[in-house]
Amino acid sequence: MRTFDVQICKCANVQMKITYNVHVWLRIDNWNNAMRKNFIIEKKAKRILIASMILILVPLVALIYLKVSNDLSGTDLILKKASDMSFHGRVDSIYFDKQNHNTETLVLSDGYFYGLYSEWSSLVVVGDSLAKDAGSLKVMVYKKDKKVNVLDYKQLVKDWK
Repeated sequence: MRTFDVQICKCANVQMKITYNVHVWLRIDNWNNAMRKNFIIEKKAKRILIASMILILVPLVALIYLKVSNDLSGTDLILKKASDMSFHGRVDSIYFDKQNHNTETLVLSDGYFYGLYSEWSSLVVVGDSLAKDAGSLKVMVYKKDKKVNVLDYKQLVKDWK
């Protein structure tokens, strides 16, 4: 606490009044300085908070937008993967793959493993030949008796809807 004795006159009342006013002014000035320091800290904290929110939220929103806008539906994804597949060979064996949701799996003579959809399981037996070219959505099944079955992915997906 700082007090100043200012003597304007010899009267004690006036001296005390001036001392009190200077003291109050100094306390207000100290309070203002403290508030300015607190305000600066709060301002920095606010800036850091806003910057961190921007750094987290903007990439998150962009990621969600790109995921939603570029995401293929389940049937579109199946058709895309089917279009990319290519295999030719004779069915050597058929087994149920327990690690792949018990999917019926064909082992072809060229070593290719083909997961068969349950809708098609009655159309393929051991000894049949399968052929599928990349870019095509049809699997050709050549039977021993010279019959040809066509397994069409478009029709499969259409039946699901």
